[in-house]
Amino acid sequence: MDHRDTEALSKGYLPYLVGTLAGLLLALTISGLLTLQGTPQLMLFALLPAIGGAIVSERRSGKF
Repeated sequence: MDHRDTEALSKGYLPYLVGTLAGLLLALTISGLLTLQGTPQLMLFALLPAIGGAIVSERRSGKF
């Protein structure tokens, strides 16, 4: 990867990936603490990574 590829990655998908991983870690923590099962656990693992990725991505771009 050259410099342009690295710069494009850091401005493009990297902030979203960081937010997604943070949301996933939060979902794992909440699920473990509350011992969620079934639909609530599924909703938690579906929503938190997506929301986390969107928030970090938007904050990075200055739109949020």
